[in-house]
Amino acid sequence: MNASSAQKQYNGVKERAKVLLQTLRRFFNSELFYVFETLFACLLVVMRQEVIGAVIFVALISLLLIVCEDILPTTLPFLLLCTFTTNCYDSFDTFIGYAIYAPVVIAALIAHFVVYRGTLKIGESVYGICLVSIAVLLGGVGDFTLKQYVSGAYYIFGLGTGMIFVYMLMKSAFSARRGYDVRMKFAAVMTLVGVLCSFMIATGYVRRYLHLSTGAYTIGFSPNNLATLLMFAMPFPIYLSRKQLPIVILTPVFLAMLCLTKSRGGLIFGCMEFFICCLYWVCMGKKHKTERIIYCVAALGAVACAFGRVVLDMLQDRVFADGVIISNVRFTMFGQALDNFYKRPFVGTGILDESIWYSDTKKQGAMTWYHMMIPQVVGSMGLIGIVAYGFQILQRVKLTFQKRSTWSLALGISYLGLLMMSQVNPGEFCPLPFGLLAVLLFIFQEIRLEYDDLPLTGKQFHSGKSRCKKGGV
Repeated sequence: MNASSAQKQYNGVKERAKVLLQTLRRFFNSELFYVFETLFACLLVVMRQEVIGAVIFVALISLLLIVCEDILPTTLPFLLLCTFTTNCYDSFDTFIGYAIYAPVVIAALIAHFVVYRGTLKIGESVYGICLVSIAVLLGGVGDFTLKQYVSGAYYIFGLGTGMIFVYMLMKSAFSARRGYDVRMKFAAVMTLVGVLCSFMIATGYVRRYLHLSTGAYTIGFSPNNLATLLMFAMPFPIYLSRKQLPIVILTPVFLAMLCLTKSRGGLIFGCMEFFICCLYWVCMGKKHKTERIIYCVAALGAVACAFGRVVLDMLQDRVFADGVIISNVRFTMFGQALDNFYKRPFVGTGILDESIWYSDTKKQGAMTWYHMMIPQVVGSMGLIGIVAYGFQILQRVKLTFQKRSTWSLALGISYLGLLMMSQVNPGEFCPLPFGLLAVLLFIFQEIRLEYDDLPLTGKQFHSGKSRCKKGGV
């Protein structure tokens, strides 16, 4: 075989490998594979194999990081992993045993951002993240030992400087132009996360029904975590309905599942978010607004008829019963937050402070949350935290309504769900997935303002660098 023939053969093999790689990438980012991943996650829940499932999904994410230039295919498996592992509440000892495999994942992550590195970019929302990072680092400064900082590194890093690092990586990765509409893909991802949450809740009730005779079965899922994820997902079926109208029915389904979680925060704030979603859907349609209003009322009525008794019983037991609110430990912690603010008004007592009531009952590996965002900021970070988080929220509101569009409002409503739940739960003070998701939502808000045609789309991946002079769609 002469050199020319060998070169031709080599080029042929190289071309076939390239075609195969592109085919794999399209498949991994296809709706078909998205559905397969979701169904597999549901199967893991049915079989109660969440721990093994976590290993499988981490391996899948590592593979996708290596094979795919686009970061989006890793988003759904990561969120599905975060969702079904909420069934493994208080399982620190179980998962810490798998830490030995962490270098493999870290290597895949580094390889992805080195091999497929994009142009480093920053946008408006990074300033709020930087201020919050400063507030987290200065909170309780001087009161903690090096050992305490090491043991609390996940939260110090995850809520602080680590989030800046994550922002820069995701901003660069998601700013690349693609040959598809990322808005629809991400909306599909969040909708499927909501579907998994709904399935987990329904599965929990089926199991409890099957075990009624023994009286030994609890509901089996984490109500507040699933409620928060459902509130993240709630507006996205409405956005998808622009192209596929029947999908809109999933929004009232998510509300119904919120009711079944029996999460007080989920029920109260979920109903508020559903009302906002109804306004969003009605205003999104240029025609037939009256019919849309009727559909919204009918959907709410159907949920009320189907699950009204469950909601009323829960409200009676957990909201309206004598002393149930006043006796809640959140009132105790609210007072402790004010005391800590008076002690150290400028920097607070820090997120590692274990003097509050929750430190007696917290799970291993968890932070001593106040379970309320405002007291958490006031007590842990003082005036610096108030300024930092206040600036960040105002900036996020501005990004949502600047040249507003159906996409910007969907992202904004999703974040509003997290913000409301954070008032009565850890919420945004959980770096993964809630803190990271919040950052991603506002990266999308920035990017939609950076292009003057369809945001986040283009003829091919890494093509075009058109900057905005007009608002997004």
